Amino acid sequence: MTELKIIAAIVVKATYQKEMEDILHTVVDETRKEDGNISYNLHQDCQNPLKYTILEVWKSQAAIDLHNESAHFKAFIKAIEGKVDSLAVDIIKQVY
Repeated sequence: MTELKIIAAIVVKATYQKEMEDILHTVVDETRKEDGNISYNLHQDCQNPLKYTILEVWKSQAAIDLHNESAHFKAFIKAIEGKVDSLAVDIIKQVY
């Protein structure tokens, strides 16, 4: 089965940057414990410190589906409401 990767780009509102970093650290820590997760790493843009990117690697779509239903991911989605300017998620697979 092909591993799937997710690139999640989040631009946070400056007012909430410290709070959002704590929220992001929590979701990263909890997600890394999931069986279907291979890696889950948080990055900060060098030009725009309000932009964070999570690079994720998953064993399968089923693992992603379980993650999306997890209590910590649902809490993350609720916690970021109104605190981000944008959120873009791409699910990709390696083809070559």
